[in-house]
Amino acid sequence: MSDARTEILGAVRSALESGEPRTAAHLKELKARIKQSVPHVQPQLDDDLLSQFCGKHVAVHGTYERVERSEVAAAVLRHLKGLDIPPVLLLGGGVILDQVQWPQEVVIERRQAQKEDRVAVSEAFAGIAETGTLVMLSGADRPSSHNFLPDDHIIVIDRARIVGLQEDAWTWVRGLPGRGPRAIQLITGPSKTGDIEQTIQYGAHGPRRVHLVVVEDSA
Repeated sequence: MSDARTEILGAVRSALESGEPRTAAHLKELKARIKQSVPHVQPQLDDDLLSQFCGKHVAVHGTYERVERSEVAAAVLRHLKGLDIPPVLLLGGGVILDQVQWPQEVVIERRQAQKEDRVAVSEAFAGIAETGTLVMLSGADRPSSHNFLPDDHIIVIDRARIVGLQEDAWTWVRGLPGRGPRAIQLITGPSKTGDIEQTIQYGAHGPRRVHLVVVEDSA
């Protein structure tokens, strides 16, 4: 390990060790400060958050289909058929996905993603209408690798989980029971870069395509 790296890591460890302990009083103070915080300038949004969310998603080169809860499997298969992709899925967990009845033709795998995997199907914790962003929480049945390695990412989202502003989504995250997820990823459209001759290339450090299945009816 180089001297510079050793010095940097040593400084990080020292800062962590000397940090203020998370006592009950300290945590209570932090929660009070968060609760009393007031957002600053925010955009005005119309009441139709679903249309705004879908429009923003399309604006960043995403695609979507709005369906009833019973049509989730059919919507996933339609999307794959349109791209001539075999129905072999890395499947994550979620309130909606856990109830989907998949046809026999679909091959389901529940594991971490690998670079050879083609399709992952996940369920979003929330959607943000302001930017078309999806909030993804990690968990035992929701590997973060599903968000990064497969070329095609199909994300199911309940329309009732679409909020107006990013601050609203973080309020929901802070309201989760327990310690919360180990990782939170914010996804706004497919992975892209303009570093190569200033030409947009998709799939630079994540999926080439992000397709949403928006579930219209709540359980």
